[in-house]
Amino acid sequence: GKPVNDVYHVLNGGLIRVTRCEYCKQVADKYVEHEFIIVLIDLVLHRPQAYRHVLFNRMEYCDSGLQIRDIMLAIFVMIMDGYGETLKIRPFLIGRWQSLSPAREWKGYTPEWDVLRLLARMVAFSALRMVAQVACTMWAVWRTLRRRYPIANYNYVVKALILSSFGRGFLSLMLVWHYDSPSLFGRVIDLFVFSSNIVALRVWMDCSGLQATMLVSLGWAARL
Repeated sequence: GKPVNDVYHVLNGGLIRVTRCEYCKQVADKYVEHEFIIVLIDLVLHRPQAYRHVLFNRMEYCDSGLQIRDIMLAIFVMIMDGYGETLKIRPFLIGRWQSLSPAREWKGYTPEWDVLRLLARMVAFSALRMVAQVACTMWAVWRTLRRRYPIANYNYVVKALILSSFGRGFLSLMLVWHYDSPSLFGRVIDLFVFSSNIVALRVWMDCSGLQATMLVSLGWAARL
């Protein structure tokens, strides 16, 4: 869509009127009037307008770096990603525990410490994978845009990738319900996050879906 100077006007008496685009005469950002739960549902549904609202109109603009909410979301994503990887390996640990002597002969050994150590390693591994993904994607985006836009806020590539990785939070459902195949559920979440990354990057770059898919795929290749 076309850029606008603002998305709403404050009238006398505190009334708010949403801005309409001068070109298409449509509401510039309909999500200004909606609760965040509606925005979240549309993010899950991969609506580009929802991503555009969060990236450009809900977040405070910054020329460089990340805001504290971006860092907090990134940490949450890394923890949940590490948790998902831990669940994939946990069946092997259970087999190891069952092969041990009876509990009274373990001499202080507790399986819980194995899980905690594994979770810490997996979270650290997830952090490295996220850094590799972001770095590779930023490099690919820079190579793509450097001639068309000599000056660009590439920190929004990081913001877009972090925001569109919110789907990792669905891994917390494994804390509530038991799944026969945690690995399969994790793959579904990976696919959801991958497609969300494509939508978010497409919104920021204003490019085709194919181009965004290729750029995101390069970043995901660095995760493997």
